[in-house]
Amino acid sequence: MEEINVQIKELHQLLQTLLKKHNSLQKENEHLKQMNRDLTRALLEKEDSMQSAEQKIAAKTLASIYDEGEKKLLHQKIDVYLRDIEKCLSLLNA
Repeated sequence: MEEINVQIKELHQLLQTLLKKHNSLQKENEHLKQMNRDLTRALLEKEDSMQSAEQKIAAKTLASIYDEGEKKLLHQKIDVYLRDIEKCLSLLNA
């Protein structure tokens, strides 16, 4: 009978140890999930910042390629295209 009590105590201690480990792992898991969310958010912010910088660089590069006359001509062509698109849209909506 005493042997059974000893085994029950050992099992109880093992169970307590497992429960402590389980709780510890749950806390660590939550901490890692939060870190993952924070890092993902930071990565997205960096990607947005990088994309914005790339757009600015592309705009500056494009601006430096064309002289004023070419820019004006390009602007006029874009305006014509926009007017044509607006005409098409108004015909579709009619």
